[in-house]
Amino acid sequence: MSSRRKILVYILFALIFIFFLYIAYRYRIKLLRIMTPVLLAVIIAYLIYPIVLWLEEKKISRTWSILIIYFVSFGVITASIIFILPHLINNTKELMNTLPDIAMELRDNFNTFIRNIKTSKWPSDIKESIFKEINNGTYFAERVAMDTLKNYLWGIAKTATVALDLIIAMVIAYYLIKDAKSFRDGGLSLIPRKWRNGVIGCCREINVVLSNFIQGQVLTALIVGIMITIGFFIIKLKYPLILGMIAGIFNIIPYFGPVIGAIPAIAVALIDSPLKALWTAVIVVIIQQIENIFISPRIIEGRVGLHPVTTILAVLVGGEFFGIVGMLISVPVAAVLKVIAKRWIEAIV
Repeated sequence: MSSRRKILVYILFALIFIFFLYIAYRYRIKLLRIMTPVLLAVIIAYLIYPIVLWLEEKKISRTWSILIIYFVSFGVITASIIFILPHLINNTKELMNTLPDIAMELRDNFNTFIRNIKTSKWPSDIKESIFKEINNGTYFAERVAMDTLKNYLWGIAKTATVALDLIIAMVIAYYLIKDAKSFRDGGLSLIPRKWRNGVIGCCREINVVLSNFIQGQVLTALIVGIMITIGFFIIKLKYPLILGMIAGIFNIIPYFGPVIGAIPAIAVALIDSPLKALWTAVIVVIIQQIENIFISPRIIEGRVGLHPVTTILAVLVGGEFFGIVGMLISVPVAAVLKVIAKRWIEAIV
């Protein structure tokens, strides 16, 4: 193929890629709804695959390995529903009823803080800079809080849909693991032979990236959520289960997640006293340091191969276009795109 023809082919591929990006963004809500079971299936598959391999080493077939894991998981979920869910529901109801009081208390504290700055003897340019940053931070916090609350309430209203998505995802995950070789062979049959080695190498690298992120981040978030919940119980913070769960879930988001997840707990603690809010913040900071120093390095080796600046930008872009869901999936998506781009460049250079 001549160099001119190659350039035309690359331009065509680039235009097709941009077109698909446009379609994905324009119909993102519908696509997200359609892809939700598939995304859940991929997460489930990555989480249980190491256990499936371990059971296969014990001479248990892959089919029975998956079914055993599902059966045990169902038992754990049922036990959690029986023993934990009632407390979680009570925590949530009490928290929702307390939200107006929390908002009023925070507003009074915020107004007092603003008045103190206005009456201070600080230079006017410093005051303006502080007010500007406060406005930016307030807008971001309000947006995150509204998105979180809206998603939470929407999730409650769509419980049946979520349950159906989870069932469909478990079925898809079953076949993804059971027939992994068939899927691989079928996919490779659609690719020209001269590209197959490159595609296989690219897919293996993507598999490692997704495995590191999904398995590592979910396990880390679970550990952090449990530790924070225990810490909230120790200081007798109200609604420790729901607040600990929120902190654990948001811990999946790099850099920004721990801060966002701590905001609801600190806001609730402020209703009791500034001292309890301080203790709440101290617990979150200590557990985050434990996670950064001891947990993450052992669970997530090398993470996803992204520079911290790239990770931050990915989270910001994901949050801007897709909200909380975008922040959650932005890092693995960016890592996968990096692998594809690197392989593409190596192929054409």
